[in-house]
Amino acid sequence: MTLPEGKNFGSMKAPIDEVLPFTEAFYAIVRIQSGGGEGFILSERGNPVAAGFKDRTRDLAADRAISFLADEKSPACMLFRYDENEYREALQLCRESGHALIKESEAPPCAVPEERSAPSLTDGALDLILSQPGVIAVSAFFEGFAVQSAGAADFDRIAAVAEDLLRAGSKIARDLETGDLDQIILETPGGKLIIAPFGDLSICILTASNANLGLVRLALRSIRWGE
Repeated sequence: MTLPEGKNFGSMKAPIDEVLPFTEAFYAIVRIQSGGGEGFILSERGNPVAAGFKDRTRDLAADRAISFLADEKSPACMLFRYDENEYREALQLCRESGHALIKESEAPPCAVPEERSAPSLTDGALDLILSQPGVIAVSAFFEGFAVQSAGAADFDRIAAVAEDLLRAGSKIARDLETGDLDQIILETPGGKLIIAPFGDLSICILTASNANLGLVRLALRSIRWGE
């Protein structure tokens, strides 16, 4: 069975229950390598709807595949985003091959819900970023004022400073004609600050000096997919 490729947005080694939250904002397929075998989990906004795993001795599908993959401690996972058409195609192929977790008769009578055209900043999105190793606080701000925050920090002060950095960075990007600003990363011996536009808002993330920026940026990217 060949499923749509999708758009790659990151990779990580972690238990499946820690990987799936990175797909909560969209449709996705997580391609997995573990113990000499290969598998996948089809995700509908963070919820597994189909799965498979195959190696030299096993060919598992649906619930048996999910159970096996859930027991793997740190499989190598590559995350791919699907648009609505790719998701429908993948789900149909999984139903036909017996990899779907729900039977055809149990499927919702309506079509797959339309994808959101703009990012949605929820408490869950902030918590996903805050849960990454080394993250101290995360805040969404507008024109220098914090409007939604999680963690422990002086958010009003951070938002004001982040607004100044964002405006300066945007001006530099325009002057250099390098395109729109995507992220600003400020690193010091005492910690790191990541700032990124998010629709009408902006997000700033304060971390310890030893934070894993790869995971932080992956979490940030996973909630910014609709921009």
